[in-house]
Amino acid sequence: MNQNDIKAVNELKILAMDIINKAGSGNPGICLDMATVMYSLFTKVANVYPKNPTFFNRDRIVLSSAHITPLYYAMLYMAGYPLRKDDLMNFRRINYAAPGLPELNNPIGVDASTGIAGDGVGTAVGLALARRYIASLIQKEDEKVRLLTYNTFCFLSDADMVSGASEEAFSFAGVQNLENLVFLYDANNMMAEGPSNQVFNEDLIKKFLSKGFYVDSLRDASNIKDVTRALETAIKQKKPALLIFQNVIGKDTFNEGKNVMHSGALTFDDLSALKRKYNYFLPPFDISKDSVIHITSEINKRMNKVDKNWQAHYDRLKTINSAFTNSVLELLEQKRFTSDFLADNYKINDGYREGLIESNYKVLNLIAPRTPFFLGGSAGLSLTSQTLLGGANYQDAKNPTNKNIRFGTRERAMAYILNGMSLLGLKVFGSTKLAFAGEMLSGIRESALMNLPVTYIFTHDSLYNSEEGPMRISIEQLSWLRSIPNFIVYRPADIIELLGTWENILKNEKPSALIISTNSIPKLPGSNAKNVSYGAYIIKKEVAKLDGIIIATGSEVVSAMQIAYDLQRSNLDLRVVSMPSLDTFLLMGAEYRDQILPKGIKTAVIEAGKGDIWTRFATNEDYILSISDFAYSGNSLEVLQKMEFDYDSLKLKIENLMK
Repeated sequence: MNQNDIKAVNELKILAMDIINKAGSGNPGICLDMATVMYSLFTKVANVYPKNPTFFNRDRIVLSSAHITPLYYAMLYMAGYPLRKDDLMNFRRINYAAPGLPELNNPIGVDASTGIAGDGVGTAVGLALARRYIASLIQKEDEKVRLLTYNTFCFLSDADMVSGASEEAFSFAGVQNLENLVFLYDANNMMAEGPSNQVFNEDLIKKFLSKGFYVDSLRDASNIKDVTRALETAIKQKKPALLIFQNVIGKDTFNEGKNVMHSGALTFDDLSALKRKYNYFLPPFDISKDSVIHITSEINKRMNKVDKNWQAHYDRLKTINSAFTNSVLELLEQKRFTSDFLADNYKINDGYREGLIESNYKVLNLIAPRTPFFLGGSAGLSLTSQTLLGGANYQDAKNPTNKNIRFGTRERAMAYILNGMSLLGLKVFGSTKLAFAGEMLSGIRESALMNLPVTYIFTHDSLYNSEEGPMRISIEQLSWLRSIPNFIVYRPADIIELLGTWENILKNEKPSALIISTNSIPKLPGSNAKNVSYGAYIIKKEVAKLDGIIIATGSEVVSAMQIAYDLQRSNLDLRVVSMPSLDTFLLMGAEYRDQILPKGIKTAVIEAGKGDIWTRFATNEDYILSISDFAYSGNSLEVLQKMEFDYDSLKLKIENLMK
């Protein structure tokens, strides 16, 4: 092997150990195990751009094995990315660009946030799927243009291989026959609790071959030539690839092969011995000029050829100058998604009445033809949730530009895959029943953490679909969805608010959830699409003297308005406030909030879900008409009556409260 390569790899290992030791915590095992793989990837194979880390055709690197971050930061630093030595010296400290687990930061070369075992697998799959989709759209414009050719590499640990989320994503990648997708597995056979075979004992080669993967297993992951050859072969495959690197955890340390290498810094004596073994005699955090020059030279001489070839494709696409080519370059270069969808462009008859789920299907199919960059799918429920775009034309390897994604019953993987697709700028959605939202919670949190405008469509909300029993009746989901920071929850009341919701979603750059019911709902008098952008508005104004306010969301707005009209005959003059988005309303200024909900007025809330979150608006807890327990099996009317949430019960409660 080239002596310059060997020296640089050893310095990479030591720099990673210095990072961990200065912080007093980290995972030295995987950083030592995968140093040769990381080095070979950056210097010999991957298309990396240290001086332009946000270039849209860069190869993506996802750290599903998130504890490899010290090694990754060390590699970025040695390769010339804008990461400072001060950042490395303050690993896991606030206000520095080296957090303990990867946090999305394209300007320094971190392509995605990860941290939960297996989550990065789905994110990597989403990046590969997005590349195939947009690249195929471009080739429809000009079949000779290869503008988007990046590979996605994903580092894995034993924990990732055990995770159910990764299993879902691996399966999806195999079915979709995704190419340009390579998984790099540190098979050191030692987990934090002990030997890996105490937790899983599958024959991974047979398992992944059966999924449709290309698989290669290397017994020596320290040989740069062998690792490079394996990487180069993997990216040429017309299918996803798994490279298994059979390592000894913490090789060359005092605790080589032991599970303690999963956590904690090396002792002073251990690190000193390691430095002597690798002939490293520099101060901590220093790297030699020879290694810097060698790494830079290795990257530049390869990338100059890659860039020259790519530039010809870019120039060819620019000459086309069509609406599509302009929009795709705007998306890729500026992450700018544009849509001319406006709620007011659609006139709804006063006699309109339909299940909101059917209305949503129609709205989706008004949006989809207007932009190529809006697409999505369902976790096995596209027909039930009614989220198909156009006909039942699903995306696969032979039909890569179809807009419907068949995720199968893989809710967890779906959320992570959507995140990966959104990282490229696509506006994507995923759908399932609200009762199943919990399967996606960690993926939704990552959408919010990375500020990715993924839309989660949750159907069959609350008590109105009770025939299948309490397991499929959502009660608590609304509350914890609303509790997620940087996440907007919409629960529109009718077709008008639904149109307004989608206009807001398409304009917004934050992740969101759309909660819709199957109830047949009329177009409501006073409903206003533009007012959705305020989060709440007066849908029924009091006639003369304001005796009280009813706040409601979704289907319950219908009941609230009817109650208000009925109680007018009892000389109760009530205002009804529709609140399609509590999160948005809370962002409004105090002046607007006080205008909608003036202080000192009795205020009740009606919502078929947990009511804790409404204490900030309701007069007191007695004024929150909500659901505090799991529901029952039975038809909807029976369940509503049993839980005192039918119309007559709600009307009586409101009347007693307001009197």
